[in-house]
Amino acid sequence: MAPLLVDGELIGPVTLVRNGARTIGATDVELLRPYVGAKLTVVTKLDGSASVAVGHWGLSRKAELALVEIAQPIDVGLDVRPLDLGAVSGNVDPQGAPAALIGIVQDGKRFARSFVPVAIDRDDAGDLERSMLQLASPLEDAHVGAHMEGAALFAWYPPNPALGRAGEILALGLAQAYRGFAKPRQHPVIAEIIGLDDLGRALLVAHKSEEREPELRQVAGEIVAGGASAGRTGSPKKR
Repeated sequence: MAPLLVDGELIGPVTLVRNGARTIGATDVELLRPYVGAKLTVVTKLDGSASVAVGHWGLSRKAELALVEIAQPIDVGLDVRPLDLGAVSGNVDPQGAPAALIGIVQDGKRFARSFVPVAIDRDDAGDLERSMLQLASPLEDAHVGAHMEGAALFAWYPPNPALGRAGEILALGLAQAYRGFAKPRQHPVIAEIIGLDDLGRALLVAHKSEEREPELRQVAGEIVAGGASAGRTGSPKKR
């Protein structure tokens, strides 16, 4: 999770994920929509002293996310470290595991990560088109009404000895503004959660392109016949 700046001004958080040499970030598309053509940077030290440029950005396949590609590798030892692709879950529902929205706040020239524990429920407003949405409701009074657009939903899964699986922390999705009327919990919903499938797909496609085998090309040449006709040159063949 890192601060995303437009012309030096914070507009929101961006979740960075890497696969091989490629690093792509995801954020709420509405945060970037007003800034087409602007210079984007990602802060890599939370005191604001280091940053990397965004090479380009665009909409995801389903236009639910804004995907930004980092123009250069992010050095080790900084405050920002991209997630490995394996730390991104394809399931938005934490299935009872503790979950929180992680965002970015600014204090003067410094930045910090915000931490908002949430409960996740399906939209129960009765709209079939929205019935598959996952909604985030804050668990604490202090976070009621918080603006979490672009924040990432993380879940903390305990070890599972039966499966021989260690505990892990996974990124499940991204927060966008909720404009519905469902209220599954005591506190009002502060975000709807969008899955990160398109981010993972973009990284897999980029990695596959890097590993693509060299292109095979036809080469024109001549075959020299042997035996009695040695010395005669045959017609050109393609190999």
